[in-house]
Amino acid sequence: MRGRKADARAFLEPFRWTPLHPQWFVSGERRFWTAHLNAQKGLLIDVGCADRFVEKMVSANCAYVGIDHYATATSMYSSSPDIFADAEKLPIATSSVDTVVLFEVLEHVPDPAKVISEISRVLRFNGNLLLSVPFLYPIHDAPYDFHRFTQHALTSQLINSGFAVEQIAPRLKSFETAALMFNLAVADAAQIILKKHKWAALALPVLGLSIVLSNILGWFLSRLLPGSDFMAGGYNVVAIQKK
Repeated sequence: MRGRKADARAFLEPFRWTPLHPQWFVSGERRFWTAHLNAQKGLLIDVGCADRFVEKMVSANCAYVGIDHYATATSMYSSSPDIFADAEKLPIATSSVDTVVLFEVLEHVPDPAKVISEISRVLRFNGNLLLSVPFLYPIHDAPYDFHRFTQHALTSQLINSGFAVEQIAPRLKSFETAALMFNLAVADAAQIILKKHKWAALALPVLGLSIVLSNILGWFLSRLLPGSDFMAGGYNVVAIQKK
């Protein structure tokens, strides 16, 4: 099944920045971090570095170190970190890091409080934590998917570990989140058809068209009726170590 999913990702990759892709709304999220990452200086560690896209976004003023967990790095992402480590026990000296990046990682650790505490330990005073987590998003990277967080839970965890929360930005408006969830349900159905019900393959073009229409409708409605942030797809957080 993992190989089939990898094949599907490779097929869809050229369409990532278009409404043809089921995760079109997710694809633009990296833009949020462009200015933040470019402004960082000194030692930056990227915990859960995966494909190391952060390395391409930081300036020459940063010394980048990619860290990933051995099990997920080798079995799921084929990533090449500089250091294999558990986020709860980082092999990094206390108060030695200027910036920690923790993108889409906290939901995959058994004890998020321990990870945030460990990050607080390695950061210098006034060091930056750049963090992102999903809120409304399907189970992924199973069996290493344990948590979902509200902005209130994140704020509480960070303050308890000595951080000042500078910004929590909800990701996606309600209609965008709804469109994303619909698209992922359709993509899952398409994979099941390809795996178990090939007789239903004639339905695949219709499913593909529904994804395009969902993306366009979600984009249009989120601008016409933006609503509140009660149904965010996730959160982007900037916090400062003050302990």
